[in-house]
Amino acid sequence: MKEIAIELSDSLASKQLLKILSIGGKITKAPSEMSIMLNGLRYYCMEVTMDSESYIIQGFEKEAVLLYNNAMSFLADKNRF
Repeated sequence: MKEIAIELSDSLASKQLLKILSIGGKITKAPSEMSIMLNGLRYYCMEVTMDSESYIIQGFEKEAVLLYNNAMSFLADKNRF
C-alpha cells in the first residue's frame, strides 16, 4: 500500500483523488465521518485502488474537509446512477 501524505499547506489531496478516479481508480475505503485528533486537528484518510495497488490519501484541517466533501460527493453521485 502506498501512502500519499498531505501537508497542512498543500491542496493536492483532492486533485490526487480526482486524478486517480479519472484514470480508472476506485474508492475502496472512505469513512463516512471526519476524525478529530487528540490535538484537535481535523483529519480524513481514505483508500483508493488502481491496477491492484492501494493508495492512502489523507488530509488535515482544510484539506481534510475538501477531501471528505469530494469523496462523499463522488460516492453520492455514483450511487445515484
